[in-house]
Amino acid sequence: MNVLDKIKNRRKNIKFEQIAVEWLETKRMTIKQSTYYKYAYCIDKYLKNELGKLKRKKLEKYNYNELTNKLTKELSSKTVKEILNVLKSILKYANQRYNMNINLDLIISPKVRSKEIKVLSNKEVNKLEKYCLEENSLKSLGILICLNTGLRIGEICALKWADIDFEKKLISIKKTLQRVYTTEKKTRIILDSSKTDSSIRAIPMSDKIYHVLKGVSKKQEPEFFFDRLQISVY
Repeated sequence: MNVLDKIKNRRKNIKFEQIAVEWLETKRMTIKQSTYYKYAYCIDKYLKNELGKLKRKKLEKYNYNELTNKLTKELSSKTVKEILNVLKSILKYANQRYNMNINLDLIISPKVRSKEIKVLSNKEVNKLEKYCLEENSLKSLGILICLNTGLRIGEICALKWADIDFEKKLISIKKTLQRVYTTEKKTRIILDSSKTDSSIRAIPMSDKIYHVLKGVSKKQEPEFFFDRLQISVY
């Protein structure tokens, strides 16, 4: 068998799981590490068992909406839509790389209903802040920062004391900390760059947060993460 025949044979017999691995590798250099693990977990948990061994002809004839219906019975619409976005991207790669003929427009994603966001009243905020100040713990400090800055949990966990400028009263947001699933069915902590360029920003501190953090910072090293806190504010 010459080289051309080998290429044709591979194109004919290539399986979804092989295409998915290739697609994931093409994404590695352009996405965050946490996103890479998220995609890999999605493929391993939700797509490989159903589609992994299917070859070209079966992939082209497969009714992907059957998979959608199956997933919808077990998962939220939001999660199913995220899985299908990964699937569509893999199949688009298959169409381009291996000249397959899969109509992506026929794959229907479930409608995601937005949930009403509950906003705390001023009375509730004051009550929670009072509790956190009295609690005087790592968790309560994180809640206070969140209430007064709007930072995400991952951003707070990724903060180092060096990111806090007490002279300018600013908190610099550069990283985010996430726990992600790996393909080994374990979890891993990832310290990654912020989600978007706009997520890298400086947040002004209120007087309340300034005084709380200033008191705690005296006992901390600049390169310590907030999870290394030994809090004694008073």
